[in-house]
Amino acid sequence: MPLEPLCKPFKPRFAIVALLLVFLALLHLMPVAASAAEAAPISKAFCEEMKNHKTLTNHGPVGCDRLASVKFSYFGFDGRVHADGEIIVMAAVAARVARIFDRLLDLRFPLTKAQPINRYEGDDDASMADNNTSSFNDRPVAGGTSLSMHAYGLAIDLNPVQNPFLEGAGAMRHVSPDGGDKYLDRKDIRPGMAETVVDVFADNGFLIWGGDWHDPIDYQHFQLGREMAEQLARLPSAAARDVFEKRTEQYRQCRQSGKTRTACNSTPRPSKS
Repeated sequence: MPLEPLCKPFKPRFAIVALLLVFLALLHLMPVAASAAEAAPISKAFCEEMKNHKTLTNHGPVGCDRLASVKFSYFGFDGRVHADGEIIVMAAVAARVARIFDRLLDLRFPLTKAQPINRYEGDDDASMADNNTSSFNDRPVAGGTSLSMHAYGLAIDLNPVQNPFLEGAGAMRHVSPDGGDKYLDRKDIRPGMAETVVDVFADNGFLIWGGDWHDPIDYQHFQLGREMAEQLARLPSAAARDVFEKRTEQYRQCRQSGKTRTACNSTPRPSKS
């Protein structure tokens, strides 16, 4: 009787099965890729919800037919990707806003949350206190009577706690929301602070950053200029989108020529947001 060999012959199929099992195990551990941001017209039901929750009036510069919902995934301060981001903006800029939030996700720029402000009964202070990233809210500027850029859906407030609103100086300085006073040293850049993504917003048409202002200073706030906002509101939606895209492309070409962000943006700032 022949002796049994000390080592059995190598069977390739076993190695293939083993490698497949390892691959499946690794695939299970990999995070699910986030879907790209999507922009869509708001529904009639959501329009009524905004009216019922004090976010939309009958006297604003744009109505439901001019607004769009941008839904997106975002990287949270908890180190996880969340798929429940939503922001309401003017339809003419919605595609660019989708690009902004896709880019923030790529950069792992953290957000606490991003929900339409009707969840807060149109209360901007409540939204800020909850560190909510938001856009459309049919309201006047803070402390004034003229329309805010938020009433056009052409302003975005980003992480209000990490990027607070400041008004006044010294003992009279007012900082909001609560907790924002921990982020007044803007040279100490920490996660969620706007300085690292100013160019992301500017490259997509939101050329004005409230962090460049002097009094008030609004680190959370990105917007279009008032003249541009009024022009877009007057135009049909498709024409408004074309005008916005043309201005955005002009800015991008200017930046590519080597000029600074300030030099490429000649739009004057408003007094308040």
